[in-house]
Amino acid sequence: MKTIDFCVESFGHRDLWGTLTLPEKIKGPAIVMAHGFLGFKDWAFFPWTAQFFAEAGFPVIRFNFSGSGMGPQIDGPFEELAAFREDTITKQVEDLRSIIHCAAQGKFEPDLEPQESVLLWGHSRGGAVCFLAAANAPQVKGIATWSSIARVNRDLYQTKQAWRSQGVSIFESSRTGQTLKYSTAFLDDVEIWGKQGDVPTFLHHLKIPVLLIHGAEDTSVLPDESESLAAVYPKARLAILAGANHKFNSDHPFTKPSVGLTQAAEMTLDFYQGLVSSK
Repeated sequence: MKTIDFCVESFGHRDLWGTLTLPEKIKGPAIVMAHGFLGFKDWAFFPWTAQFFAEAGFPVIRFNFSGSGMGPQIDGPFEELAAFREDTITKQVEDLRSIIHCAAQGKFEPDLEPQESVLLWGHSRGGAVCFLAAANAPQVKGIATWSSIARVNRDLYQTKQAWRSQGVSIFESSRTGQTLKYSTAFLDDVEIWGKQGDVPTFLHHLKIPVLLIHGAEDTSVLPDESESLAAVYPKARLAILAGANHKFNSDHPFTKPSVGLTQAAEMTLDFYQGLVSSK
Protein backbone atom coordinates (compact mmCIF):
# COMPACT_ATOMS: atom_id res chain seq x y z
CA MET A 1 0.00 0.00 0.00
CA LYS A 2 1.22 3.49 -0.78
CA THR A 3 -0.07 7.04 -0.48
CA ILE A 4 0.42 9.72 -3.10
CA ASP A 5 -0.30 13.40 -2.54
CA PHE A 6 -1.64 15.34 -5.51
CA CYS A 7 -2.96 18.69 -6.66
CA VAL A 8 -5.36 18.90 -9.61
CA GLU A 9 -7.33 21.79 -11.03
CA SER A 10 -11.10 21.89 -10.72
CA PHE A 11 -13.41 22.76 -13.59
CA GLY A 12 -13.52 26.20 -11.96
CA HIS A 13 -9.71 26.51 -12.13
CA ARG A 14 -9.30 26.09 -8.37
CA ASP A 15 -6.59 23.95 -6.75
CA LEU A 16 -7.77 20.68 -5.24
CA TRP A 17 -5.24 19.15 -2.86
CA GLY A 18 -5.67 15.49 -2.08
CA THR A 19 -4.21 12.12 -1.19
CA LEU A 20 -4.56 8.81 -3.03
CA THR A 21 -4.26 5.63 -0.97
CA LEU A 22 -3.39 2.84 -3.36
CA PRO A 23 -3.67 -0.82 -2.34
CA GLU A 24 -1.06 -3.37 -3.31
CA LYS A 25 -3.68 -5.28 -5.31
CA ILE A 26 -6.67 -3.38 -6.69
CA LYS A 27 -9.92 -5.31 -6.30
CA GLY A 28 -12.51 -2.61 -6.86
CA PRO A 29 -13.18 0.88 -8.24
CA ALA A 30 -11.88 4.06 -6.66
CA ILE A 31 -13.71 5.47 -3.65
CA VAL A 32 -13.85 9.27 -3.48
CA MET A 33 -14.27 10.73 0.01
CA ALA A 34 -16.04 14.06 0.54
CA HIS A 35 -15.63 15.88 3.86
CA GLY A 36 -18.17 18.07 5.57
CA PHE A 37 -18.34 21.57 7.05
CA LEU A 38 -15.06 22.49 8.79
CA GLY A 39 -13.67 19.12 7.76
CA PHE A 40 -10.71 18.34 5.52
CA LYS A 41 -9.06 15.29 4.02
CA ASP A 42 -6.88 14.54 7.05
CA TRP A 43 -9.48 15.30 9.71
CA ALA A 44 -10.02 12.81 12.54
CA PHE A 45 -10.91 9.36 11.23
CA PHE A 46 -10.63 10.11 7.49
CA PRO A 47 -7.07 8.76 6.95
CA TRP A 48 -7.92 5.65 9.01
CA THR A 49 -11.09 5.09 6.97
CA ALA A 50 -9.18 5.50 3.69
CA GLN A 51 -6.65 2.91 4.82
CA PHE A 52 -9.44 0.57 5.95
CA PHE A 53 -11.01 0.60 2.47
CA ALA A 54 -7.62 0.37 0.73
CA GLU A 55 -6.65 -2.69 2.74
CA ALA A 56 -9.67 -4.38 1.15
CA GLY A 57 -8.42 -3.51 -2.36
CA PHE A 58 -10.17 -0.20 -3.08
CA PRO A 59 -8.11 2.82 -4.20
CA VAL A 60 -9.23 5.77 -2.07
CA ILE A 61 -9.12 9.43 -3.06
CA ARG A 62 -9.65 12.01 -0.35
CA PHE A 63 -9.33 15.72 -1.03
CA ASN A 64 -9.92 19.18 0.36
CA PHE A 65 -12.74 21.15 -1.22
CA SER A 66 -11.32 24.34 -2.70
CA GLY A 67 -13.29 26.40 -0.18
CA SER A 68 -12.40 24.27 2.84
CA GLY A 69 -9.84 26.81 3.99
CA MET A 70 -7.16 24.12 3.89
CA GLY A 71 -4.56 23.79 1.14
CA PRO A 72 -1.83 21.13 1.08
CA GLN A 73 -1.30 21.09 4.84
CA ILE A 74 -2.49 18.02 6.74
CA ASP A 75 -3.46 19.92 9.90
CA GLY A 76 -3.20 23.28 11.60
CA PRO A 77 -5.21 26.49 11.21
CA PHE A 78 -7.39 27.38 8.27
CA GLU A 79 -5.05 29.37 6.03
CA GLU A 80 -7.14 30.08 2.93
CA LEU A 81 -9.73 32.29 4.58
CA ALA A 82 -10.74 34.19 1.43
CA ALA A 83 -11.59 30.95 -0.37
CA PHE A 84 -13.48 29.75 2.71
CA ARG A 85 -15.47 32.98 2.91
CA GLU A 86 -16.62 32.72 -0.72
CA ASP A 87 -17.33 28.99 -0.75
CA THR A 88 -20.65 27.67 -2.08
CA ILE A 89 -22.35 24.31 -2.48
CA THR A 90 -22.15 24.76 -6.26
CA LYS A 91 -18.36 25.06 -6.02
CA GLN A 92 -18.24 21.93 -3.87
CA VAL A 93 -20.35 19.99 -6.35
CA GLU A 94 -18.08 21.22 -9.14
CA ASP A 95 -14.98 20.23 -7.13
CA LEU A 96 -16.30 16.72 -6.52
CA ARG A 97 -17.24 16.26 -10.17
CA SER A 98 -13.73 17.41 -11.08
CA ILE A 99 -12.19 14.71 -8.88
CA ILE A 100 -14.52 12.11 -10.42
CA HIS A 101 -13.48 13.28 -13.89
CA CYS A 102 -9.78 13.04 -13.00
CA ALA A 103 -10.31 9.49 -11.74
CA ALA A 104 -12.11 8.59 -14.97
CA GLN A 105 -9.23 10.05 -16.97
CA GLY A 106 -6.52 8.31 -14.90
CA LYS A 107 -4.86 11.57 -13.90
CA PHE A 108 -3.78 10.68 -10.35
CA GLU A 109 -1.16 7.96 -10.59
CA PRO A 110 0.19 5.72 -13.39
CA ASP A 111 -0.60 2.64 -11.29
CA LEU A 112 -4.27 3.65 -11.14
CA GLU A 113 -5.91 3.07 -14.49
CA PRO A 114 -8.76 5.28 -15.71
CA GLN A 115 -11.81 4.42 -13.63
CA GLU A 116 -14.95 3.49 -15.53
CA SER A 117 -16.80 3.27 -12.20
CA VAL A 118 -16.41 5.38 -9.06
CA LEU A 119 -17.92 5.00 -5.60
CA LEU A 120 -18.62 7.98 -3.34
CA TRP A 121 -18.41 8.38 0.42
CA GLY A 122 -19.51 11.53 2.23
CA HIS A 123 -19.61 12.69 5.82
CA SER A 124 -22.15 15.24 7.07
CA ARG A 125 -22.51 17.99 4.45
CA GLY A 126 -20.21 15.97 2.22
CA GLY A 127 -22.96 13.37 1.97
CA ALA A 128 -25.38 15.92 0.53
CA VAL A 129 -22.74 17.10 -1.93
CA CYS A 130 -22.28 13.49 -3.07
CA PHE A 131 -25.98 13.20 -3.92
CA LEU A 132 -26.04 16.52 -5.77
CA ALA A 133 -22.86 15.73 -7.72
CA ALA A 134 -23.91 12.20 -8.66
CA ALA A 135 -26.95 13.46 -10.54
CA ASN A 136 -24.76 14.35 -13.53
CA ALA A 137 -21.89 11.93 -13.03
CA PRO A 138 -22.67 8.60 -14.74
CA GLN A 139 -19.39 7.11 -13.47
CA VAL A 140 -20.83 7.00 -9.94
CA LYS A 141 -22.19 3.53 -9.22
CA GLY A 142 -22.90 3.79 -5.49
CA ILE A 143 -22.92 6.23 -2.59
CA ALA A 144 -22.39 5.69 1.13
CA THR A 145 -22.95 8.53 3.59
CA TRP A 146 -22.23 8.91 7.27
CA SER A 147 -24.23 11.49 9.27
CA SER A 148 -25.50 13.19 6.13
CA ILE A 149 -27.56 16.34 6.17
CA ALA A 150 -30.88 16.09 4.31
CA ARG A 151 -30.88 19.59 2.80
CA VAL A 152 -28.30 22.25 1.98
CA ASN A 153 -30.86 25.06 2.28
CA ARG A 154 -31.34 24.51 5.99
CA ASP A 155 -31.08 27.83 7.82
CA LEU A 156 -34.15 29.37 9.44
CA TYR A 157 -35.65 32.61 8.12
CA GLN A 158 -34.42 34.64 11.10
CA THR A 159 -30.88 33.30 10.64
CA LYS A 160 -30.92 34.22 6.98
CA GLN A 161 -32.16 37.72 7.73
CA ALA A 162 -29.35 38.31 10.23
CA TRP A 163 -26.85 36.85 7.75
CA ARG A 164 -27.95 39.23 5.03
CA SER A 165 -28.05 42.18 7.42
CA GLN A 166 -24.44 41.59 8.55
CA GLY A 167 -23.23 40.52 5.12
CA VAL A 168 -21.57 37.48 6.64
CA SER A 169 -22.27 34.48 8.85
CA ILE A 170 -19.74 34.33 11.71
CA PHE A 171 -18.78 31.25 13.71
CA GLU A 172 -15.82 29.78 15.55
CA SER A 173 -13.82 26.66 14.82
CA SER A 174 -13.63 24.53 17.96
CA ARG A 175 -10.54 22.85 16.50
CA THR A 176 -8.43 25.96 15.91
CA GLY A 177 -10.27 28.69 17.82
CA GLN A 178 -10.40 30.82 14.67
CA THR A 179 -13.31 33.10 13.86
CA LEU A 180 -14.52 32.16 10.39
CA LYS A 181 -16.94 33.83 8.01
CA TYR A 182 -19.21 32.90 5.13
CA SER A 183 -20.34 35.61 2.72
CA THR A 184 -23.92 35.81 1.48
CA ALA A 185 -22.75 34.01 -1.70
CA PHE A 186 -23.19 30.73 0.17
CA LEU A 187 -26.69 31.72 1.26
CA ASP A 188 -27.73 32.84 -2.24
CA ASP A 189 -26.43 29.58 -3.65
CA VAL A 190 -28.22 27.21 -1.24
CA GLU A 191 -31.48 29.01 -1.89
CA ILE A 192 -31.09 28.22 -5.59
CA TRP A 193 -30.53 24.55 -4.73
CA GLY A 194 -33.61 24.74 -2.53
CA LYS A 195 -35.74 26.01 -5.42
CA GLN A 196 -34.49 23.09 -7.52
CA GLY A 197 -35.74 20.62 -4.93
CA ASP A 198 -32.63 20.33 -2.78
CA VAL A 199 -31.10 16.97 -1.84
CA PRO A 200 -34.36 14.94 -1.67
CA THR A 201 -35.22 15.68 -5.30
CA PHE A 202 -31.74 14.95 -6.62
CA LEU A 203 -31.56 11.76 -4.57
CA HIS A 204 -35.03 10.69 -5.72
CA HIS A 205 -33.89 10.76 -9.35
CA LEU A 206 -30.78 8.63 -8.81
CA LYS A 207 -30.87 5.00 -9.86
CA ILE A 208 -27.86 3.68 -7.95
CA PRO A 209 -27.43 1.85 -4.63
CA VAL A 210 -27.25 4.08 -1.55
CA LEU A 211 -26.23 3.38 2.04
CA LEU A 212 -27.17 5.84 4.79
CA ILE A 213 -25.41 5.41 8.16
CA HIS A 214 -26.13 7.67 11.13
CA GLY A 215 -25.24 7.67 14.81
CA ALA A 216 -28.21 7.43 17.15
CA GLU A 217 -26.52 9.95 19.49
CA ASP A 218 -25.72 12.51 16.78
CA THR A 219 -26.72 15.94 18.09
CA SER A 220 -25.04 17.92 15.29
CA VAL A 221 -27.11 16.36 12.51
CA LEU A 222 -30.05 14.45 13.91
CA PRO A 223 -30.61 10.85 12.71
CA ASP A 224 -34.00 11.79 11.30
CA GLU A 225 -32.18 13.57 8.47
CA SER A 226 -30.88 10.25 7.11
CA GLU A 227 -34.26 8.71 7.89
CA SER A 228 -35.97 11.38 5.78
CA LEU A 229 -33.63 10.66 2.86
CA ALA A 230 -34.40 6.95 3.15
CA ALA A 231 -38.10 7.82 2.97
CA VAL A 232 -37.71 9.44 -0.45
CA TYR A 233 -35.37 6.72 -1.73
CA PRO A 234 -36.92 3.43 -0.57
CA LYS A 235 -34.14 1.34 -2.15
CA ALA A 236 -31.58 2.93 0.16
CA ARG A 237 -30.17 0.92 3.04
CA LEU A 238 -30.44 2.76 6.36
CA ALA A 239 -28.51 1.96 9.52
CA ILE A 240 -28.80 3.90 12.79
CA LEU A 241 -25.89 2.93 15.05
CA ALA A 242 -26.58 2.84 18.79
CA GLY A 243 -24.18 4.88 20.89
CA ALA A 244 -22.50 6.65 17.96
CA ASN A 245 -22.35 10.44 17.66
CA HIS A 246 -21.66 12.74 14.70
CA LYS A 247 -17.94 11.91 14.74
CA PHE A 248 -18.58 8.23 15.45
CA ASN A 249 -16.99 8.80 18.84
CA SER A 250 -13.65 9.85 17.34
CA ASP A 251 -11.54 12.89 18.09
CA HIS A 252 -9.06 15.03 16.24
CA PRO A 253 -6.18 14.28 16.42
CA PHE A 254 -7.26 10.68 15.84
CA THR A 255 -6.10 8.02 18.28
CA LYS A 256 -7.86 4.71 17.67
CA PRO A 257 -11.12 3.54 16.09
CA SER A 258 -14.17 3.36 18.31
CA VAL A 259 -16.69 0.55 18.23
CA GLY A 260 -19.12 2.77 16.30
CA LEU A 261 -16.49 3.83 13.77
CA THR A 262 -15.41 0.25 13.15
CA GLN A 263 -19.02 -0.82 12.75
CA ALA A 264 -19.72 1.97 10.25
CA ALA A 265 -16.58 1.14 8.27
CA GLU A 266 -17.37 -2.57 8.15
CA MET A 267 -20.95 -1.95 7.01
CA THR A 268 -19.75 0.44 4.33
CA LEU A 269 -17.09 -1.96 3.09
CA ASP A 270 -19.68 -4.72 2.89
CA PHE A 271 -21.89 -2.37 0.85
CA TYR A 272 -19.06 -1.53 -1.58
CA GLN A 273 -17.97 -5.16 -1.93
CA GLY A 274 -21.55 -6.15 -2.67
CA LEU A 275 -21.61 -3.68 -5.55
CA VAL A 276 -18.41 -5.17 -6.98
CA SER A 277 -19.60 -8.76 -6.68
CA SER A 278 -22.95 -7.98 -8.31
CA LYS A 279 -21.40 -6.66 -11.51
